[in-house]
Amino acid sequence: MAKIKLTSVLKTILVFVLGIFFSVSNANAWSLKDAAAPYNGTTIRIIGEALAPLESLNQQKKIFEEETGIKVIIEQQAFDQVIEKTTADFVGGTGIYDAILNPHVKFPFLVSNGWITPIDKMLSNKKLADPKFKLKQEVLSEDWLMAAMGQDGKLYGVPFSAHTIYLNWRWDLFEHPEEQKNFKAKYGYDLPSPAVTMDHLRDTAEFFTRKKGEKLAGETLTQDVFGIANSGKRHISMLWNYYNFLYAFDGKVVDSENGPDYGKVVINNKAGVDSLNYYKDLLVNYGPTGSLDYTWDEQMAAMQSGLAVQALLWADASYGISHDPESSKTVGKVAYSGTPIGKRKIVNLHQWGMFLPTSSKNPEAAWLFMQWTQRPEIQEKLMSTGSISLSKSTYQQKSVQDLVYADTNYFILSGGDLPKKGKFRKNGSPYGMSKEYANAKDPVTGKKAAVIFKLENFPESAQVEEILMKHISGVLAGQMSAQAGLDKAVAEIYAEIPALAKYK
Repeated sequence: MAKIKLTSVLKTILVFVLGIFFSVSNANAWSLKDAAAPYNGTTIRIIGEALAPLESLNQQKKIFEEETGIKVIIEQQAFDQVIEKTTADFVGGTGIYDAILNPHVKFPFLVSNGWITPIDKMLSNKKLADPKFKLKQEVLSEDWLMAAMGQDGKLYGVPFSAHTIYLNWRWDLFEHPEEQKNFKAKYGYDLPSPAVTMDHLRDTAEFFTRKKGEKLAGETLTQDVFGIANSGKRHISMLWNYYNFLYAFDGKVVDSENGPDYGKVVINNKAGVDSLNYYKDLLVNYGPTGSLDYTWDEQMAAMQSGLAVQALLWADASYGISHDPESSKTVGKVAYSGTPIGKRKIVNLHQWGMFLPTSSKNPEAAWLFMQWTQRPEIQEKLMSTGSISLSKSTYQQKSVQDLVYADTNYFILSGGDLPKKGKFRKNGSPYGMSKEYANAKDPVTGKKAAVIFKLENFPESAQVEEILMKHISGVLAGQMSAQAGLDKAVAEIYAEIPALAKYK
């Protein structure tokens, strides 16, 4: 009997001790609400390009505000306005912005000017650092990590979104029996779904360009339909769309190994001329009327309305095309694949980060918000409303797996992997990565992996872009030949930028 009583007493003591232990542990556990308490009532301002991912973040910010008492103002501007406003803020030291969204192509410029600060200090501050925040283990793209590291080996910023350009195509039209029969009769090979090579892209663009009154997939057209939509306006969209063709033709702008490096300007060589002629052919002969005024917005609208059957578009357009029935007539009819292969199998990884300015007046509050954006449940909400996540765990969520383009996005960002429960696309469905593209090999390496192409990001790179846009738009408008336009561009680049002129 005494033994029973003693055991009961021991159990009581054990429960009491464990209760104290867990109470202390819970009291010492990190929480966002507690970490944010000193900054309750603070207002932070963030600026970025007015695209779907930023609008998605703007929709979700109220969750953070309610939990922390920190007010978040998100300023959405055109990209050139973002650069102009942030540069003025940093040069003037006015501290208007507490966090900025920028592509990694601009990263060296920000670091070299001392305008953004490493996040190492924040990560080592136990009051501010969420112990569940495991950026390096969670980030999907090794390329993102490499691009966000300064020469000092320190990490700058957190992932925001991944803007990679890939092929959008109307699988429902490509897999229509009558269209397949007619294509083979005309071109002598099976209609590819999707276009895996540049030859495929040109042939399918020509084949699907139809006039009002003609038949398409058994229906009489009430409007003209075009084989492909590209950007032709004198705008950054035209240049960066063209770059996908330039690099697929094994061309370059500058002959150097890395984006920050100078070298000889070679865009006017055979690869540059051939790729520009190819791009112009698609734009002028198989693109919608008015394509010379097209930017990414018009390309996206052409895919949403059914005006075009193919386009190379940034990944953040995919949600509006495939999951927004209020804006898109082609929901469920569009699938996604990699940039068609020419002399190279290439991929454009134009990844973005959220960075902490050195001039921020509220760096701690801004850091808490930046860190919060990486929570798995927030990443899921962001991607499910239009953003593109760089977090591995995001792609395990049901709402993300239900996105038509999720597997394609993961495959391209990861360098050739599928997420758990990921799949290759089967005919008759838009879901999944194209197995035909995934298995195709790079003509140079003989490997299936696509080569990430280089974008110039030395300090004068924006000046180079302006010069190229001016002369390439003249070529597309028929004012000069591709060779003449690129020769003029190269001559002007050498004349205006001494750092490149010495490689002439």
